[in-house]
Amino acid sequence: MKKLYSSKRIYISFIPLVLFFVLAVGALWQNKIENIQKKDTISDKKRPDAEVKKELADKEESTENEETGPADTVKVGAYIFSLYDLDFPANKLNADFYLWYNTKKDSMALLENLEIINSTELTKSYEMNEKRGNIFFHSVRINTKIKEQWEVNNFPFDRQLIEIRIEDFDKDNTKMVFVADTAASKIDKDVHLDGWKIKDFGIKIDDHKYETNYGDPDIPLDEYSSFSRATLYFTLEREGKGLFFKLFIGLFISVLISLLTFFVNPLDLDPRFGLSVGAIFAAIASQYVITSTLPQNESLTLVDILHDISFIFIFLCILISTISLHYMKTGKEVLSQKLDRYSFFVFAITYLVLIIYFVGRAI
Repeated sequence: MKKLYSSKRIYISFIPLVLFFVLAVGALWQNKIENIQKKDTISDKKRPDAEVKKELADKEESTENEETGPADTVKVGAYIFSLYDLDFPANKLNADFYLWYNTKKDSMALLENLEIINSTELTKSYEMNEKRGNIFFHSVRINTKIKEQWEVNNFPFDRQLIEIRIEDFDKDNTKMVFVADTAASKIDKDVHLDGWKIKDFGIKIDDHKYETNYGDPDIPLDEYSSFSRATLYFTLEREGKGLFFKLFIGLFISVLISLLTFFVNPLDLDPRFGLSVGAIFAAIASQYVITSTLPQNESLTLVDILHDISFIFIFLCILISTISLHYMKTGKEVLSQKLDRYSFFVFAITYLVLIIYFVGRAI
């Protein structure tokens, strides 16, 4: 028992020795670290000023690049699978298509910031966000009503360029730029619009500048922003030959009726003048019906030209009839007959030539 007690005392006596050893090692280690830091500081002070300045400049440049680095590149494409409800008087067309983005960053909120510039209504569905290898793939189905400014100068032989303009409203072109996926972007071969041929589908990329600061007092008035824009485009070519005769056959018959009055005796006032007056009202009705199917347009269109020519020739028929009646009442019957006969052939040929010329120019 006494031997065991002496052994414990021996072990306990070693405890202060162990603590001293640990403290000594810690002090030596701390002193070594301080010496190393002091040497680094002294060496930095001894380095040339140009070298220190260069390193600071490099650090500042790297920081600046991280904040304002090159714009992110987003590959954009689309597949149009439906076009419908072409509203010519209201300048609108409905389109259904799939839109996709390929990018290397997942934090760009591309589908949330999607904007179709020339759209009046927009519905998004079937949104997809997936990672494919090192690429983030975003896809969405879009149903939209596009507003267009129709070109009707050559109606019904018109061709319309349809554009669907896509932007990201949150990021200008210093932060994000589009790249066109021309290989995969297409329009479905089964897309059809009655009375139209669909041609020349494509996708193009450009920058659009908005020349305003949007009233933000922190932005100078002359500091404008530009946004990368992807534009889907295709051409609608009207199949207008059948429509042309359907629309204008009444107008041509009214002019023909007015020309036939040259074979009526000028003394028969009711048929001689009544037919021409009826013809001019028929031409006015024709113009009203056709223009009601077109959007408002201030320029002179093919429809206007053909109706104006018809009005002029119907008026000339009434004028010649008046002169012919005068000759008949003054006893100049032969002169009256010659005037009617020559007027018929001259007017008919001239009218036909003018119609062919202006229609051929529109085609």
